Amino acid sequence: MKKLFLLILAIFTLLLTSNAFAQFGEPEVRKKEVPKNLYDEGYRSGFGFLFGANDFGFGVGGQYRKVLNRYTEAHLTFKISGIKDPREQTFIDYFFGTKTVPDKYKRVISFPLSLGLKKRFLAKQISDNFRVFGSLSGGPVFAFSYPYYNDSNNNGFRENDPTLYDRFERTNDIFSGWNDGDWHLGLTGSAEIGIDFNSNFANLQSFQFGYNFFYFDNGLQILEPAKPLFGANGSPRYSGGKLQTTTNYDPKKYYGSAQISFIFGWMWD
Repeated sequence: MKKLFLLILAIFTLLLTSNAFAQFGEPEVRKKEVPKNLYDEGYRSGFGFLFGANDFGFGVGGQYRKVLNRYTEAHLTFKISGIKDPREQTFIDYFFGTKTVPDKYKRVISFPLSLGLKKRFLAKQISDNFRVFGSLSGGPVFAFSYPYYNDSNNNGFRENDPTLYDRFERTNDIFSGWNDGDWHLGLTGSAEIGIDFNSNFANLQSFQFGYNFFYFDNGLQILEPAKPLFGANGSPRYSGGKLQTTTNYDPKKYYGSAQISFIFGWMWD
């Protein structure tokens, strides 16, 4: 009798438990809300001032953005920055603050204009005030090169030691030698990852890090194309009153560097 009672009690308990689960059931699956984005908030265009740095130095420029959909934007970027040969080295006199760059032949200023596309990633996983994106861009680059020093005899080598040479060729300051400059046309491209900050989408605040390159089909002669020949006694060799030279550095076609950029501006509808 006792065993029968326990069996009936167990069955009754099981029925009550099943009934309770049937009443409550499984909770409904809530759909995750669409993250806030420029497109849904009504912003379609933007402009920002760009400040960047890479292995060649600092650069400034501007960027126009066009919102295409919730997570995609097109952008047009114009910059002004220098280009240096990665083989050059700069020495600084810490007493007088003067800089010396051995073998330097030309200064170069670049004006890249690139069209790109940026895509926001992990929109549903990361807060809207920390919008992670990736970007690819490319386009033409115009470069202006001008003499680093006054090469008075045009032999491609700076004669800067009066004890060895029959002349002394001084370096130009940054504003000298422009009349002897040349323009060059090349290609530029970059790949970057970055973050758009601020939950107020009207304010454009971005940080981006990536890789940028320049390519010039004919190359840029940034370092000296020639170097002097010396005799057995260690003195420079002259012939007909001219310093004898041989090949030194060839023009370089490809210039690449890691870079970081900050962009500050505003968005509008």
